[in-house]
Amino acid sequence: MSAAPDGGLELRHEDHQALYDYWRSKQQGDRLPARADINPADLRYMLPRLALIDVLREDAGIAFRYRLTGTEIVNRAGRDPTGKRFDELYRGDYLKTAQETYRTVVETGRAHTSDRVYPLVPGREYMSYDRLLLPLAADGVTVDMVMLLIVVLEHRNIDPRWPS
Repeated sequence: MSAAPDGGLELRHEDHQALYDYWRSKQQGDRLPARADINPADLRYMLPRLALIDVLREDAGIAFRYRLTGTEIVNRAGRDPTGKRFDELYRGDYLKTAQETYRTVVETGRAHTSDRVYPLVPGREYMSYDRLLLPLAADGVTVDMVMLLIVVLEHRNIDPRWPS
């Protein structure tokens, strides 16, 4: 998988643009950057909202596991997902959408943005955020990690869209 043009990518936040530009600067021609190319000191102010997700290639297909999770993500979620797989953390439509989105990033080698609503306490508390997903590849071709940056839009105790 080479670094594909990210046509149509909508970067609505200054931090997303800054991280995307940094990621692009680490590309070598059409090769994706590796985790080793990313220097956390360069991203110091973003670290609390960053996560690294391992791509696990298994007989049953591709799975995802949090390798590292920023402190703001942990604090807002009320738990630390580090070391846990998506299928250990999420259920239902939230899990399905997460797996499909990350799988697309892995298969295309393209950056992705989208907004999400994460139910912290279903029916009582949620967090709305925009996310940027960036593929990383140790060999420059095969995506083996995804870097995530969130921008929190809203954190509320009551979501009127959910029944009590």
